[in-house]
Amino acid sequence: DVAPSRGLGDVYKRQEYMNKHLLLTGCLALGFLFCRCEDGSLVDGSSPSMNEVMPTRASAFFNSIGVNTHIGFYDTNYADFQGMLKPRLLELGVKHIRDGNIWGGNSGDTPLTRCKELEQYGINLLLICFGGDPVVDDPVERAGAFGQMLWGIEPVNEPDLNKKPGEWEQHARNEQQRVFTAARSIPGKQVPVLGIALAENVDNPSRLGNLSSQLDFGNLHLYASGLHPTNQDFGNYWGTRMEVAISKARLICGEKPLIITEAGYHNYENSNQFRGCSEKAAAIYHVHLPFVYYNAGVSRTYIYELLDWNKAGVVDDMNMHYGLIRADGSAKPSFRALKNLLSIVKEEEVSYELSPLKFGIDPTVKDIEYTLLQKQDGSHWLALFRKVNVYDVKTHKDIEVAPVNVNVEFAEIPSSIDMYIPNQSDQIIQSLKTGDKISLQLGAELVLLKIK
Repeated sequence: DVAPSRGLGDVYKRQEYMNKHLLLTGCLALGFLFCRCEDGSLVDGSSPSMNEVMPTRASAFFNSIGVNTHIGFYDTNYADFQGMLKPRLLELGVKHIRDGNIWGGNSGDTPLTRCKELEQYGINLLLICFGGDPVVDDPVERAGAFGQMLWGIEPVNEPDLNKKPGEWEQHARNEQQRVFTAARSIPGKQVPVLGIALAENVDNPSRLGNLSSQLDFGNLHLYASGLHPTNQDFGNYWGTRMEVAISKARLICGEKPLIITEAGYHNYENSNQFRGCSEKAAAIYHVHLPFVYYNAGVSRTYIYELLDWNKAGVVDDMNMHYGLIRADGSAKPSFRALKNLLSIVKEEEVSYELSPLKFGIDPTVKDIEYTLLQKQDGSHWLALFRKVNVYDVKTHKDIEVAPVNVNVEFAEIPSSIDMYIPNQSDQIIQSLKTGDKISLQLGAELVLLKIK
């Protein structure tokens, strides 16, 4: 499981094994329902017959969710550490952040002092080295400064952005080698090193080439451009279909485990740079997103990002509007929904035996995907969601998705089934009548069933 542990250990071995055995592309192409199992296999849910599915630990899923921050952006809302950044991050409940804007700051209030304060709350840092000043970006120095908070190191971010072929590749390879070599010399700990994430995921991965010997985790930026995370139309420059983008990332990382370090939605709907969506739509997509990538074998996904920016005089820029928190400090629906989701699935990282659940999902509903988790108390948590767009990127209007009736059958009658909907609450929405078959109405919002 990808846990809050600071190093690789069994996490790396398990994720590497899983990535070798995921058959994502074929299952998506055939329209199968699928769930990621403990052994890394995908379970076919398209058959009317029931399947015995092995869950993964809820703690593994909980720790697969991170968020991007810009702790050192003192000309934005991130300047307000005590009033906005820190309390909102802790309220969200996530334990993993990604940042690279760490040096500088004001006397007595530097990004480093801020990070040390967050460390007291169990926050883990994935640190980006931007490939500039070799002293400032020295991974050994950074490891010493951040101590146990430092979970991993990432080389230069998107070195191909706004660059032509031949202008960036060698520099990127040099940075990967430099960071990897330096990280391996950090005394007393093995700090995971990520590969380089590119801005263009179609042609540039092959231009960069295989760097798997110089990284522990692959790295990918995957933006769905105002559409559902599984959508087949991501555009040309910023990405491609999810399964193709993952296969392209493997041209760089090989069979190493994969982390998506940027994924999310901005709410500047009139953007002519890169499509956004409404706050309502983003809240639905943001809850689906970690399940989609978790099912695809991704070890962790860092949502981009915690806070909207509020740079003076700048409003018509999509980069100002990616936050889960608005510029005025109020919470967007995405923040509340993700906060609820993290609260529902959270549990301490402990070792316990997993037990399979034998069930079947009505195969007549073709757009359903599911994930099966289990908690230490033995309860199974079945996430059900539909792969549907809830926003029209051309008309800039929300799409109302009509609910469909979904039947779930169980080999053994559960003693209780409680329904949770993170977009609405972190509390039980409804206790369902138990039996060997249940029926529920499933619209666009993800549903979690607690089965005991």
